[in-house]
Amino acid sequence: MKTGSIMCLHSAIEALKTGDIAAFESLYHLFEPKLYAFAMHLVRQKEDAEEIVQEVFLKVWARRQTMDPDKNFDGYLFSIAKNIVYNKTRRRVYEFAFTQYITATSTDTGCFTEETVAYQDLTKLLEDTYATLPPVRRQVFVLSRVEGKSNSEIAQLLNTSNSNIENHLNKALKTIKERFKGYEIVYVFLLGCFAMAI
Repeated sequence: MKTGSIMCLHSAIEALKTGDIAAFESLYHLFEPKLYAFAMHLVRQKEDAEEIVQEVFLKVWARRQTMDPDKNFDGYLFSIAKNIVYNKTRRRVYEFAFTQYITATSTDTGCFTEETVAYQDLTKLLEDTYATLPPVRRQVFVLSRVEGKSNSEIAQLLNTSNSNIENHLNKALKTIKERFKGYEIVYVFLLGCFAMAI
């Protein structure tokens, strides 16, 4: 980006922080095409990509007061978009996992109130379990399954060996699996959502 464009972008973000609607619209029109193309690359569906673009800019507006004009705005938008895609993917996998669980274990398909509660409990159990892992192990798990980094990338980030990363990851997965004894089908599908993270 040219120096003049960078200065203009910096000014637009500064104006956005004050709630300037015109600055927000200017940024939207400037970055919407690039963000839409990025979203399409992630989801391959026109409607989904359009929805992601709208959600990204809603978040930009909601967080406008905390934005840093000196940071890469493209990267900021793309990061929000990736998180949105990840969360949508996770919800879909949760729903699919729950359907599989009900199909495999329930003989009474009319009892959905208790099943919905069970679904909510199971998804919370997964999130609570990986959130309470030891700090380094949790960091490795998040970098691997949430951010989609390879073991070698994580090893480089944490200045350690690939085998050490594999050890942490295996122990993290073992801990989560142990918490899901009796819910093997759900475990497989819920863990799949992390593997699918962008």
